[in-house]
Amino acid sequence: MKKIIFVVAALLLLQFRPAGATVYDSTDVYIITCAPGTESYSIYGHTALRVAVRGTTIDRVYNWGIFDFSTPNFVYRFAKGRLDYMLGAYGYEDFLVEYVSEGRSVWSQKLNLTEAEKERLFALINENLKPENVKYRYDFFFDNCATRVRDILAAAATDTVIFPGKERKRQQSFRRLVDPKQKVLPWLDLGADMLLGLQADRKATPYDEMFLPDHLMNNMLSTVIVHDGVEEALTGPAEVVADFSESDRPTAKAWVPQTVFWLLLLIVLLLTFVLRRPKLEKAADFVIYFIYAVIALLLVFTNLLSEHDALHFNLLFLGINILIPVLFVYLFTGRKALLLNRIAFFISLSWLPVSLIAGQGINPALIPIVLIITVRLFSHCGFGKKL
Repeated sequence: MKKIIFVVAALLLLQFRPAGATVYDSTDVYIITCAPGTESYSIYGHTALRVAVRGTTIDRVYNWGIFDFSTPNFVYRFAKGRLDYMLGAYGYEDFLVEYVSEGRSVWSQKLNLTEAEKERLFALINENLKPENVKYRYDFFFDNCATRVRDILAAAATDTVIFPGKERKRQQSFRRLVDPKQKVLPWLDLGADMLLGLQADRKATPYDEMFLPDHLMNNMLSTVIVHDGVEEALTGPAEVVADFSESDRPTAKAWVPQTVFWLLLLIVLLLTFVLRRPKLEKAADFVIYFIYAVIALLLVFTNLLSEHDALHFNLLFLGINILIPVLFVYLFTGRKALLLNRIAFFISLSWLPVSLIAGQGINPALIPIVLIITVRLFSHCGFGKKL
């Protein structure tokens, strides 16, 4: 959730052990939560751990959100589910300056940990920082900068960490949880909804919700830790470190993708049923079928080959189905394929009702997108003609 293209070598806190004294009693540990930014990699916010030793210069942040856009085949590795993120450590002030410069609010929650739990936490962090462990396989919903903080805190507890529960009727799907974050970038929101499958429409428990930094922060307020058989709050209140108004963020134009595709659909309808100019229709078909063939192949890849579970069982493969690349080849070679067009037409037509019945979330802009190819498929079906 945070892009940093360099890593500052970590100074391992566990190695700081003054003889005859314990450093843990004077050490404070905080969850740091950062508000969403405006870049695609920052719209979900960010989470890190801060460790500060009172009376010393040790005050650093441990950040599991480091990745590098220059990674070879970055887009392919991300889509395939084989992109590695990594843990890095650097000064708290350096960390804070970056977010303040971006106008992003920052909150801090002090953790209620015993000396034994702090010692265990630092051991776990240092284990994570070993060269063989510093990288991890990123998964947006289940293994990211926020879930890493949640999980390492639970692992550091000497007894039990009890996360809050919630009535099932109040639970939201993973898709609904990320939608408000993505609205600031409507085209990204559309792209995400095109690729996310039924797995993203499962209800998220409060524990699951903590893949989002602000949900981690809020749910931590209701999380308890057991000390000597007594349940205590795991964190103190969320204190504001840097405060910026949400109104300062650019206003999203969520209506733009919908408007663009409804207008394109109108043009396709006029071309198909009003103008009826064969040469113009043929030229339009080459463009439309090519674009939709590429999307259909992408959906096959994400459904079958990606290691991201959230991309599987995506019913959009009905609306933009695998027969379209075949039909593009037929179109390119000038061959007729009435039966194949009819099959593809009815499959595309089934997308909306099947998705509604199955409960897959539908971005409104997807409706005109699917209707565009459905209309062109209909024009090639030759209904009333013999096969």
